[in-house]
Amino acid sequence: MKSLISLSLVLMLGLLARCTTTTEEILEPSPSTGTTPGSSTTMVVGTTPGQMADTTGRKLLGQGTFVSNVHPTTGTITLYEKDGKRTLEFANFRTDGGPDLRIYLAENTGLRNFIEVSRLSSTSGNFSVELPTNADPSRQRFVLIWCKAFSVLFGNAELK
Repeated sequence: MKSLISLSLVLMLGLLARCTTTTEEILEPSPSTGTTPGSSTTMVVGTTPGQMADTTGRKLLGQGTFVSNVHPTTGTITLYEKDGKRTLEFANFRTDGGPDLRIYLAENTGLRNFIEVSRLSSTSGNFSVELPTNADPSRQRFVLIWCKAFSVLFGNAELK
């Protein structure tokens, strides 16, 4: 009976150990390209789109959280403007890999009035991408992660 209880305890501890995440797993560096959002930036609490968002003089135009469509996609997206340039900043971003992933800006998730921002250079991490001058984020409020080769929407975020 003692050995059965001991075996049960060992099995339960083993299962519990599998359900935990170590610090190394959470902080594991991931490859990314582009620029890393300013780590020395101090955000102003309570800012809303259109107000000054940080101490670097960038204006917050919108922000959103990625939701999954056909593939798991997570993270946040923030749209800033400074000196006439608009930048999308991806934070804690993660999606599955694909053969031809692109970042689109569109009026909806059905690709209405979309433009291609760039190729998706990294499927995880923190990075930023400059918007092309023909982007209209006041109308094109959805950031899409789109596989161009197979016409598949991996995930999206609405800028609010």
